[in-house]
Amino acid sequence: MLNGLNLWNFSTGTHPDIELNGKAFILKTCQRSLVLSLSNFPFKYKDLPSHELQTADSAYIYLLETICGLKSKLIGENEIVGQFKEAYKIYSQSDLKDTKLLLILEKLFKDAKDIRTQYLIGISQKTYASLTRRHLIQKAKAEHVVVVGSGSLAEDLINQFKKKAQVSICARNNSRTLELARLHNLAIIPWEERHTIVNRPYIANTVGTDNILFDENFFAEWKNNNSSRKFVDLGSPSVISTILSINEGVVRLEDIFNEGAIVEGQKQQQIELARLAMLEVAQRRKSLFAEKLKKNAAGIAPQSTQNMRYI
Repeated sequence: MLNGLNLWNFSTGTHPDIELNGKAFILKTCQRSLVLSLSNFPFKYKDLPSHELQTADSAYIYLLETICGLKSKLIGENEIVGQFKEAYKIYSQSDLKDTKLLLILEKLFKDAKDIRTQYLIGISQKTYASLTRRHLIQKAKAEHVVVVGSGSLAEDLINQFKKKAQVSICARNNSRTLELARLHNLAIIPWEERHTIVNRPYIANTVGTDNILFDENFFAEWKNNNSSRKFVDLGSPSVISTILSINEGVVRLEDIFNEGAIVEGQKQQQIELARLAMLEVAQRRKSLFAEKLKKNAAGIAPQSTQNMRYI
């Protein structure tokens, strides 16, 4: 099955959602959108945005590196695992799901978990949520933080903040917002009243879209209203437009990246060992999947062997 695997890698904001017509799995991160399919071309139109194409075991290895956090600017970060699980859940419930692709995804997650455990324990750098906590709770001593958004990253932030500060949530998805508010005892700022957070000094945004939600006028008023302040923007694409910098209280995603992007010495050696293990596991998967397909085609039930535990 790996021989027929195709992976399209689009940079953030260029993934053509409406053009998909095949049984494709989609994984979106803050840096890229990945489309995985056993179809040669699961898109409605031939003209695609700029992208990178990986095939067969190279595609499998690329996905392993992504799920293990080796494609992230914060090397070894764990948010990607949650994003993969959520994307898998959505795909597994889709009417267009491909059972063969589901099997590949299941084994992919198992292999990534094994590689993380064997080679990447201890190299995981501070995640977006913990670095945001550092800015807002440890440095700014914030007693009340507004979290904008209701996705998995927003919940990670809530978990980081709620033991040390009061947390309010402001998000477009009403049902999800209510769910998080009940679960974590949060105050709710209705999305229609999001302009009122201009009076809140400490804000963490997780929403990413092509539209600007917080413009120069917002930040001018926010700066004027709050002598002590910090706005951390984790959205990608960014939803803010301001000339204010980190020195003036606005922390952008690239600032977060710069804090955690350095990996040296022993950590780098562990990463190289992990990458070598990924090459080996991809070759093993390729052989085992081929063996399974051959037996299925011959109508032979797979026998229990030591190696078959990997399938």
